[in-house]
Amino acid sequence: MMKSLFFLTFASIVFVVDAATKVAVIELGKGGTVRRTTAKSIESSVDGVASFWNALHGSGRRRLQHPGMTVVPDLFRKADSSVVIGVSGSGVDLSTMPLVAGLVSDESKNGVVGHMEISGHHCHALLSHLDQLEEAESLSIDLLEKHAKISGISGMKIVVDTPRASALDQQISVALLEMDEQAKASGQTIVVNLVVEESEDTGASSHRRLEGGGEEEGQEGGEQGGGEGGADNANGDGSSGQFAGYYGYGYYNAYGEWVTPYKTMFQIQYFNVVLWTSVGLTLILFSSIFMMMYMPLEPDTLLFGESAKLMED
Repeated sequence: MMKSLFFLTFASIVFVVDAATKVAVIELGKGGTVRRTTAKSIESSVDGVASFWNALHGSGRRRLQHPGMTVVPDLFRKADSSVVIGVSGSGVDLSTMPLVAGLVSDESKNGVVGHMEISGHHCHALLSHLDQLEEAESLSIDLLEKHAKISGISGMKIVVDTPRASALDQQISVALLEMDEQAKASGQTIVVNLVVEESEDTGASSHRRLEGGGEEEGQEGGEQGGGEGGADNANGDGSSGQFAGYYGYGYYNAYGEWVTPYKTMFQIQYFNVVLWTSVGLTLILFSSIFMMMYMPLEPDTLLFGESAKLMED
């Protein structure tokens, strides 16, 4: 009896954990407003994704983003608009939605910059962070264009059942393709955040398929990967940990020091103050030496011994 109860409890835990909310960050148009970091783990949280959205379109002073995330906004380029497409419902099955599955799993294609993943059902929690949200039954280019014209970030929520899953898959692909062409023609950049909430049944089955498909590869590369992974854990992963930094981008050098190319505003100002102060003092020093070496000499000064001659006389 106890064994059966333990097995059911364990199975229910695994069953719930398999459900996940996937976020794909897609750039349409000109691009260059979102950057992929070197972070390897795509695991995030609702607050983490919300911090990325706030940093992407935060008004006034740039808002802080959680460290260690896979995508960050560019420091100097800002997107013209951001659109969040939330897809949830009992019909969300990535096996029947190949185009959406490719967007939430494959980077460097179709404008995908990076991914984030949250364990559990969090589509509603993510969309609750948006001030402008619209519920829709389907996605069209007109609806996407309408939200793309809104300054800042806005979103739409689409609840899909099984019969409409394949149709929605095609709609998302076509709408993104047409919006990309329009944004390129107008020289704009639109950032689309595709939020896909897997149902428990489809999430569990997809995880089992992935684990089964990658079992052989995992066995073949287990020994090599284990050695490399152990070294990474020993030396510290540059994409995580307490030194992940503002953008979660960096690495440990051979001396165990944390190195990151990003600088805080204080570091930038301090560098400029020290640099130009040093340049100014150096110019003053060499100018003084030059003026002293070539200053005009008068014959009745001590430099020519005239005073000594007068004393002898």
